[in-house]
Amino acid sequence: MAMTGTHSSGSGALTVAFVRGVLPGKWQRIWNGRHAEAPLELVPTEQQSQLAPLLEGRADMAFVRLPLDAALPEDLLHVIPLYEEVTVVLASADHDVTAAEELTAEDIAGELIHPTDASLLETIEVVRAGVGLLVLPQSVARLAGGKGLEWRPLRDAAPSRIALAWPRPADDADDVLVRDLEDFVGVVRGRGENSSRGRSDDTAEDARAAEKRAADKRKADQRADKRKTGAGGRPRGARPATGRGRGSRNGRSGRR
Repeated sequence: MAMTGTHSSGSGALTVAFVRGVLPGKWQRIWNGRHAEAPLELVPTEQQSQLAPLLEGRADMAFVRLPLDAALPEDLLHVIPLYEEVTVVLASADHDVTAAEELTAEDIAGELIHPTDASLLETIEVVRAGVGLLVLPQSVARLAGGKGLEWRPLRDAAPSRIALAWPRPADDADDVLVRDLEDFVGVVRGRGENSSRGRSDDTAEDARAAEKRAADKRKADQRADKRKTGAGGRPRGARPATGRGRGSRNGRSGRR
């Protein structure tokens, strides 16, 4: 599948899409300081359509949440995992679950959990009104938070993983585009200006190593899930639900 981003289609500027919760402003400032003649352009996107800007040629690179669509060809994209963030439960401030410092899946069993693929802003207002809960990355909860909302870490949930993805350049790809892709990877990974150019072999090796680490982590997570799950699907050694009563409200005010 051939993909042509905005850079190679003639705009000259590197365009980067980013999923909700990622704050690319720091990288944009660094990039613009080094490339004043071609400022970085940013395109916000939602997680359920996070690859659309790449696949449709509206962006050259994208900050995405893993895992990606398993139906995508493995050789379509370079993917470099960057960091992980805690998964949390977002609830109205007076919901029973906010009595606990942290939660487990057992604590919220039986609660109405809203899907995150619906309109997020509208769903947040429903949660603020006291109807149901949202399970989402901590950064998204912070952005969505405000008066009447609180979040708690979901201790036994898998973390949300952020990665940088971009199409593998064709053999005849524009040299300037390839250089800019490498430069932006360098910016994100904290390389100095003089060390971020001419790194095609290094960048490709980084991508291959990152993809292998991600695959190994998925396999390890699957093995861990099998070990932790006993008969009937109930986690072995599950701890009793905590924080259901009103007797423990320690630290409640710090997460609004």
